[in-house]
Amino acid sequence: MKNLPSKDQIRQWISENPGLSAKRDIAKAFGIKGDGRIELKRLLRELEGEGVVEKTMRRFHEKGALPPVAVLQVLPPDSGGDLYARPLEEGVDDTPRILIIPKKGDPALGGGDKILARLAKVDLDDYAYEARLIRKLGSNPAKVLGIFRVNAEGGRIQPIEKGSDKEWRVSSDLTMGAKDGELVEAEAIGAVNTLVIENGRVRGNRTA
Repeated sequence: MKNLPSKDQIRQWISENPGLSAKRDIAKAFGIKGDGRIELKRLLRELEGEGVVEKTMRRFHEKGALPPVAVLQVLPPDSGGDLYARPLEEGVDDTPRILIIPKKGDPALGGGDKILARLAKVDLDDYAYEARLIRKLGSNPAKVLGIFRVNAEGGRIQPIEKGSDKEWRVSSDLTMGAKDGELVEAEAIGAVNTLVIENGRVRGNRTA
């Protein structure tokens, strides 16, 4: 069996590769196969127990760190015209300072707007993350209340509204930590039958 990485090596990989932090990604990065995967699972559980990393759905990230994709609320521009944002994710103790990095073709953003953004952690004094827009969420978007079910692609939502037989899909990077069987409220993000779960608006407890 190939020598397993140390817990510190695993933690460093998760920190440096937030978008490749599922167990299978970590196993591939360190060439772990067969029975080694069982030992890797044990090491990851130990890291969770020590409070070094957290698991959101099937991905690991550093304790207290934001996921690579998140729903943010834009803050009013500062004196220099720069836009910052705050995460709408639950469980963030110290709100990190997030600078929005615009690119050509992005829609205009203002204070109060909600966006779906890709985050990159940076080691700077002024801010802790850079955010790059994936899409701006509408002010009156379609909402769906339903039961979240996990699958290999992320999950799906079964609406609880009477007479509704359409299920909505949620990709793995948009689940915002929802658990299988939870009653959630989700918001359409533009693509057909595609939603992003608003983690701060999960209603109720696990139902299955």
